[in-house]
Amino acid sequence: MSNKFKGFGGMNMSKLLKQAQEMQKKAAEVQENLKNIEIEVSVGGEAVKVKGNCDYEVKDIEIKPEVLEDKEMLKDLLVSAFNEYAFRVKERADAEMKAVTGGMNLPNF
Repeated sequence: MSNKFKGFGGMNMSKLLKQAQEMQKKAAEVQENLKNIEIEVSVGGEAVKVKGNCDYEVKDIEIKPEVLEDKEMLKDLLVSAFNEYAFRVKERADAEMKAVTGGMNLPNF
């Protein structure tokens, strides 16, 4: 008789736990690697560009001089650029994480 604990319909719990730990380790590696993935977005015909990494760290903002004179338009362009940047970061981070977890939702990631 095997001394291994079996549960969940005969599945080996120690094997499942080991697989979960390996997946969690890979997810942590992906999370760390997100800092090295660069995202760049532009809006308004490239009037405003936002560059950053996939860890939501903005590295640079470029604004064309011609939009500096219209405060409302600049405000709208900045809001649009940051929203697009946040969307692209989330999209890329989700894709990177899904590649490791196979779509499983791990807590704290």
